[in-house]
Amino acid sequence: MICQSDGTQCPAENRQVSQVLGLGLAAGKGVRFRPLTLKARGYLRAKAAVRFLGRRVLDWVISILGQQGMHDFIMITSGKENRYQIKSIVGYGEALDVRIRYSSVRYDRRNVGSADAVITNMGYFGLDDTIFVFPTDSVLDIDLPAMLAAHQRHDAVVTIAAAFQPAEAIAGRYGLIQCEADGRVRGFVEKPSLAQITALCGTRAGAPLPTNAGFYLMNAAMLRALCRDPEVSAARQEQFDIGTDLLPWLVKKGYPVYAQQIGRMGDLGNIPSYLETMLDVLHGRFQSMNLLLRDQYPGGGGLLIEPESLAMSDPISGLTLAEKIAQDLVTIIPPVRIGKYVRIYPGVTLSECNIDDDGEIYEEATIRRSSVGAGSSVGPCSVIEDTLTGIMVDIDSTHGLPILLKRYVAIGDEVIIRPGVTLSGGVTIHPRLKVPRGITIPPHTEVETAEEMLEYL
Repeated sequence: MICQSDGTQCPAENRQVSQVLGLGLAAGKGVRFRPLTLKARGYLRAKAAVRFLGRRVLDWVISILGQQGMHDFIMITSGKENRYQIKSIVGYGEALDVRIRYSSVRYDRRNVGSADAVITNMGYFGLDDTIFVFPTDSVLDIDLPAMLAAHQRHDAVVTIAAAFQPAEAIAGRYGLIQCEADGRVRGFVEKPSLAQITALCGTRAGAPLPTNAGFYLMNAAMLRALCRDPEVSAARQEQFDIGTDLLPWLVKKGYPVYAQQIGRMGDLGNIPSYLETMLDVLHGRFQSMNLLLRDQYPGGGGLLIEPESLAMSDPISGLTLAEKIAQDLVTIIPPVRIGKYVRIYPGVTLSECNIDDDGEIYEEATIRRSSVGAGSSVGPCSVIEDTLTGIMVDIDSTHGLPILLKRYVAIGDEVIIRPGVTLSGGVTIHPRLKVPRGITIPPHTEVETAEEMLEYL
């Protein structure tokens, strides 16, 4: 609950949350989110390492939880490379004013699912109090003190953070939680069809319904005791995840599992979801992130522009960005975030987008509902819509041969796109490739190698 005039938490509520330990599930590989999780062919970044509005996703999540009073974290990793990547983002928590520890290297190799990893680490660290288990590839809007109070009131083994969505959004995409009026969970339906939702929920089918957001409060002492059950021990020999195995087992056995509504959850698992979440954040729909954005990027009116970029001039007009905005020489339709040292030329149009640090946006370029990675160059007369690029991408458009990227195109790090190219309809280009002039790549094609690229010439 936000209860101070400056948006901070009430001290008593902070003290309650400060007793909760955060357990981050950081071992996931970003296969679904290629090419943004690819540094080079065969080298996958952790999903937690993906950049979102100028920061790594894991940095955002810990900052969101930290502002609500949580300051003690354990990161569950998998393997040396994954551990190195996570440590390179948050270290031991010094920069974020929190404490971060890491799962045992010895046990990481043995984990066979998220629930198995949580149970193993509860035992390894001797955890007996309340823990908050969270993914490191999603952002959320959560009233953690209220969720903790409900968890304690119900004496729950697990309380699920439930994101409420309309039936049409759930159908075929998310799992549905079936709850009693007081929030007690009585069952789960995995990715139901709209007809199934209507049959199950009747007249409520058109109303928002609870889905599992992947964040959980857990009673560690109760869970450790219950998981000594022979059925759980046997399941842990193969695959034992939280959502598909542990929670259904607890509900089936009659143990108290509850769902607590949260404000909003942002899925970053694929390109459309990433861009949708980015727009929600830029439009101020995530209260927890509003506070962090406001602190990091001074300004107002939905224009989150770093002062270093406002002071950057271009060689054509000789004017700074601040002067071009004042003289209507550029069009910026908020919300727009512009990072540090971005050079923007006259005639540029930016609408509902993010431009990371050190970019060059040349004259007459148009960028809508997109995110452009740090150090990227967007050539003259480019049109970029609903597109996501990695770092140091060269969109080599010209006045005579403009480049068009639209409808959920994903461009990996250090890609070069030659003049006149059009990509649309879910095309994905892997890192360090060159997209030649005259190419035609069909929609929903993922190009991984230079040899594959030549097939479309």
